[in-house]
Amino acid sequence: MSEPRRKESARASLGRVVRVYGSIFEMSWAAARGRAVALFSIMFLLGLSGAVNAWVVGSVVDAVGAGRGHSSARALVFGALFLAIAAGATLLQDLNALLQVDMADRISHEVDLRLMAISSGAPGLDHLERSAFADRMKQVRERQWIPAQLLQTINSGVYVIIGMVAGAILLGSIHLVLALLPVVMIPSAWIQFRAFRKHWSMFDEAAPDQRLADHHLRLATGQTGAKEIRLFGLRDHLLSEHRRLSDAFVRRMFRARLKQSASSTLGGVLYGTSLTLAIAFLGVEALNGRATAGDIALGIQVTRLMIGHVEMAAELVAGIAELGYMGERYLWLLNYRPALTVRARETALPAPPVIREGITFEDVTFSYPGTEKTVLDRVSLFLPASSTVALVGENGAGKSSIVKLLSRFYDPTQGRILVDGVDLRDIDLEDWRARLSSAFQDFVRFQFVASEVVGVGDLSRIEDTEAVERAVRFAGADRILAKLPEGLRTQLGRQFEDGHDLSEGEWQRFALARGSMRADPAVVVLDEPTASLDARAEHDVFERFAEMARPADGHKPVTLLVSHRFSTVRMADLIVVLHEGNVEEAGSHDSLISAGGRYSELFRMQASRYDD
Repeated sequence: MSEPRRKESARASLGRVVRVYGSIFEMSWAAARGRAVALFSIMFLLGLSGAVNAWVVGSVVDAVGAGRGHSSARALVFGALFLAIAAGATLLQDLNALLQVDMADRISHEVDLRLMAISSGAPGLDHLERSAFADRMKQVRERQWIPAQLLQTINSGVYVIIGMVAGAILLGSIHLVLALLPVVMIPSAWIQFRAFRKHWSMFDEAAPDQRLADHHLRLATGQTGAKEIRLFGLRDHLLSEHRRLSDAFVRRMFRARLKQSASSTLGGVLYGTSLTLAIAFLGVEALNGRATAGDIALGIQVTRLMIGHVEMAAELVAGIAELGYMGERYLWLLNYRPALTVRARETALPAPPVIREGITFEDVTFSYPGTEKTVLDRVSLFLPASSTVALVGENGAGKSSIVKLLSRFYDPTQGRILVDGVDLRDIDLEDWRARLSSAFQDFVRFQFVASEVVGVGDLSRIEDTEAVERAVRFAGADRILAKLPEGLRTQLGRQFEDGHDLSEGEWQRFALARGSMRADPAVVVLDEPTASLDARAEHDVFERFAEMARPADGHKPVTLLVSHRFSTVRMADLIVVLHEGNVEEAGSHDSLISAGGRYSELFRMQASRYDD
């Protein structure tokens, strides 16, 4: 590599190191700046106290050696000073321990908040489907306590540096050669730093296997897969796979720790040899009459302090390496740019309060990020204003993908979606989603009190009991609510001791109530939200949503529904049949039956099951 390139590479590496540690410092400082300042001051005083006490010990020895009288009085004064400094240092250490724990708690909570903001604040969903994002999120979450180490490392670094400088000055007062002792720490620290960096880089390689092992663990110990695990006899298979993955990780960890231990031993030997030579040098000086008894006592005391500082420095090296490992992943998360493009609010257009013409899918092609499979291929589709449009087709036909594009969880790979002639990407994202009312098959079981489980569907009205009760009645969940011991104030879910659990269908009713909280949506999206309800109940729910009235002007929202039950689908104004990512048919129920195409075939097949 040429010299200019080498320098450029070095500058780039240095810049990245600064960004990595800077990102961790910014987060830690924001969470606990007050505690950090107090700890810096404490560690500064503690760093000085060791050297001062060493100087006091040497002074006491010289005073005692000089005889009685005035020297004895000096010895008593220095002795009292030694005790005072020791007592003060003990109090500072206790206060330091208390503040360290409090600072670590604050920073750990800040990490949780930052990760929540990064993941839930992304406008789309593509990051949740990328293994690189999942790996780094897992790595940072498992080490959320590490950022506190940065401020602790700085604190300890202050202690070590102050102690080293003060010790070097005191040793230099005996002989200038001894002042060079702290410099010997540098090669030892560098060797250990490189070893720890290699050790932590191993976690990148092991992350996918670790996630898979964790998945096996959750399956075996959780409720989600309990029935199928027992039915299919999967226990031994899960245990075997978890053991295989975990054993491979443990072996890899052992090899990494072995190399790390060898590097630590080498660093210790280098510094231990230097300390031995320093003590031997002091002995020679004393034998030749160039050092007093106090000098020897001072030298031994400072040398002992140096040993403690070196041990702490080795721990700091480990902490710095681990900080760098986590910092790089946290920086990666901070710099992650989702595929979804979002306009700035000041340049975006407002969402229309009412869809007056319709929504047009114009030559839309879509593939999920990170995949090559085309799930929608040049789809052109028009959803008329105030209409109910049903999407039907086999699994994988592209129904849910259209719902996700309309909700702007993703943008089309090619083509565009127009709302009353305006490109959806030009409309303010938050404003658009505020005009949507939705319910999904994979709904969330919020472990909140019942009123919040429904009320989060419209945060502006979460405290509006009348609006919540109206949404509950609309979704047909009022009978469920009547059975709850404390009505809307009942805690739902098994995660709490007094939580009241619901059946799958009852949870689904509450999800539907949540989806109907918004008073005047422009678009209603129903993506198989009634899979746990019977056919009659599903038809009743869809009919209520389809007839959702608009105030004043009489406009209804555009309602997009996805269902496999054709008895429900037939009520739609427009039925769109999707097949392998293409629109194969579109029309009313009667026209599609008359056409004798795929819809007619699927409808008759389902009807024959009910006849049987």
